[in-house]
Amino acid sequence: MASRPTLERRPQRGAKSSEERSIFRRWQRYRLNLPIRIIVQRDDGTRITEGRASDICEGGLLVFAGMELRSGEKVLIEFTPPYSSAPVRAPGVVRHRRGYNYGVEFQPETTADQEQTTKFLSLVQLAAGDVTR
Repeated sequence: MASRPTLERRPQRGAKSSEERSIFRRWQRYRLNLPIRIIVQRDDGTRITEGRASDICEGGLLVFAGMELRSGEKVLIEFTPPYSSAPVRAPGVVRHRRGYNYGVEFQPETTADQEQTTKFLSLVQLAAGDVTR
């Protein structure tokens, strides 16, 4: 007796199941909503604006900011932890944009930058309740 063909249920075009998404993620993501400042140095001066960070991982974060940023533009993401007066700054580069949401990849250039980025990520993990590290 011939076997019946099976139909594969395919996700809609562009849609991926949560299992597929987790397979392709290099780092664990933290879905937080943190107040941040975005600092951009341009030829006409330094611009600083308030924003929100979400979907944070070791490689970067998603930023909502009410300012125009260009792909490839260098930025500083500044976060001031609760009960602290000293902000933590992590350098990054804008990799993609959708409206006023920007994907920023962390890009430390010096040892001091790397320390600041590591400190930023540690604070985010603490805020997310991740104490496994």
